[in-house]
Amino acid sequence: MPPEQPGQPGESGTAAAAARAAEPQIPDWRPWSGKARKRDVICLTVIMLSGFYGLAMIPLTPRLISTHPLLLEVLAGSNTSTVAAGAFASVRSSVELGFVVLAALLGMMKFDLFFWWAGNMWGHRIVQLFAGRSRRAAKFARRAESVSPRWAGVAVLLAAFLPVPSPLVYAVAGWVGLPLLWFIICDVIGTAAWASLLASLGYILGDDGVRAANLVSRYALITIIVLVVVAVVPHAWHVIRAQSAAQAAAQPPGDGQPAAQPADLVAVVQPQVQPDSVP
Repeated sequence: MPPEQPGQPGESGTAAAAARAAEPQIPDWRPWSGKARKRDVICLTVIMLSGFYGLAMIPLTPRLISTHPLLLEVLAGSNTSTVAAGAFASVRSSVELGFVVLAALLGMMKFDLFFWWAGNMWGHRIVQLFAGRSRRAAKFARRAESVSPRWAGVAVLLAAFLPVPSPLVYAVAGWVGLPLLWFIICDVIGTAAWASLLASLGYILGDDGVRAANLVSRYALITIIVLVVVAVVPHAWHVIRAQSAAQAAAQPPGDGQPAAQPADLVAVVQPQVQPDSVP
């Protein structure tokens, strides 16, 4: 048998591996592969802005919750604003409970369509990004691949009641192929049910809910500091732990041992001279 020559199949695997290693890697923040399309940029930009928008609403909460709870509902779409608006509807006849639920729908659903669109365009990768470090969300994402569009619609209906982030549920619905019309219908019904529950809770609280809203407004600065700490500290803790783990992994083994002194090296290298034996 003739010996294997260079360039024969024995080297093809190594060449292919080198070619794959030379290919540009997709950054972690890019949910698409290849060149970005216009719709990719638009969808990702809106999703990123939604996060900054939520942070921007934190200072407005203590300022509007006791004076304009309906406006706060439309702007922030938060659970706190819906409960406060329900309490004001119980105390003030000028505020109707139906308007409280409608304002909550407008505020809570303003970015939902983009999450569904992201799942429809990018599939599994955006679902993984939304799952993040949460084990429960990651487990939900792993099971999502085998879910039919019918069950995805049920998940959208219950999104506000599930112990996973709602954007993850909406992205899964787009990934598995839930039609846009059915997504909107299920989203409206589920969000209306959740908003009605919160508004009814505020309506039952009545005067107590209004006093709580006034208390939040009175101590606005303290409330803002607490909300910022609650929002920022967990993320900063994860970042610090990740950096510490990376530094520990990059540290070469044996750094904790003392370096050998020159005298020790001489003692090791120098040959031992044995005395002459006495006959």
